[in-house]
Amino acid sequence: MKTNRFFIILAVAVLLMTSCRNNDSSMLTIINDDGTCSREMSFHPYPQDIMAPLDEPINCDGLQFNSDWERTWSVVGDSVRHPCPITQNQWDSLQTVFPGQIVRSKILMHTRRSFEQVSQMGDSLTHVVDHLFKATSSLDKHFRWFHTDYVYQETFAITDIEHIFSIPLDRFVSADTASYWFTGQPNLSAGLTGAEQKELLDEIEPKISQWFNACTMDYVYTTVGRRYDEIKNPPVSKEQFLALKDSIVMSAAVRNMNLFTDISQIGEILNKFYHSEAYTQLFSDAKAWERVLDRKYKSYEYLMMMAPRLDYVMPGKVIDGGGGEVDGQVVSYRFSGERLIPHPYQVTITSRVTNIWAYIVTFLIIALAIGSFFYRKTNHR
Repeated sequence: MKTNRFFIILAVAVLLMTSCRNNDSSMLTIINDDGTCSREMSFHPYPQDIMAPLDEPINCDGLQFNSDWERTWSVVGDSVRHPCPITQNQWDSLQTVFPGQIVRSKILMHTRRSFEQVSQMGDSLTHVVDHLFKATSSLDKHFRWFHTDYVYQETFAITDIEHIFSIPLDRFVSADTASYWFTGQPNLSAGLTGAEQKELLDEIEPKISQWFNACTMDYVYTTVGRRYDEIKNPPVSKEQFLALKDSIVMSAAVRNMNLFTDISQIGEILNKFYHSEAYTQLFSDAKAWERVLDRKYKSYEYLMMMAPRLDYVMPGKVIDGGGGEVDGQVVSYRFSGERLIPHPYQVTITSRVTNIWAYIVTFLIIALAIGSFFYRKTNHR
């Protein structure tokens, strides 16, 4: 039978959490010295999105943009921007330019919006990602006379992670191990040989898979509890069934589930645990359960698909890029949805603007003081 898309997402996530991704999507954030800012998001569009009228909202892989976002498009690798919407003739022409290739992979759509305050920009991003995570932004100015320091902070956090992942991750791995697996920090592989790094990852990977299994089982088990009246001659009461949930969720049978097999294996686990065949019928329609799980983890699917490069341009000269890579005026952060799983994702950048006027004023004050000194000395003669 066809494997549930959710199962595929989980398996791919476990295998690729620590790998690099080739992705053209990006989010460019520009902070101005007066506190105003702008944000531009670039991604591969679907035809219906790039062809949509500018007064209509679009929804692309979980990203929602209203008409207050400017839209343009470009060919990958080309800086020339073209106005949206694209016409069918233009799309067909692109297909001619890239014969036998997927057009959307060869073009980028750019959505841009300006803001009066960075806090507005953070709130806006929360709405764009349809509350898959909450974004909060702040900008602090520190006046030092000869220069002004700007400290920009942005935090992305899954606000309802317990709803998506009901079983705490720390029941399977330590906080540092979880952070290393999903974010690469702290670097637990520092100083290890290639073989030792592989051994380390091979030790962590099954524990992450077991955690995914437990989260899936917890949701299915709770759903069974809500449908308990459908079970004929259950071996235990509904109250007893729910009371034993944690024992089954954390059992070896669940840890060793193969998510590439159909959902009926969960019924088999329940039957074996309760020494009964009462739960078989409830899992006879595997496709129905797959649809239940697909709806449940739809937001997680979108979250896993998000892997834009985060670029920030600050006023003045960057003096501390935090965890990002500094290249001139641009600070780049590597971001992906799974990095939000163990803890919030933090961006912190400090830049410095030289106050030329302060030097001029200081020079004038010194010049006036020197001039005054010589003036008084001359008059005393």
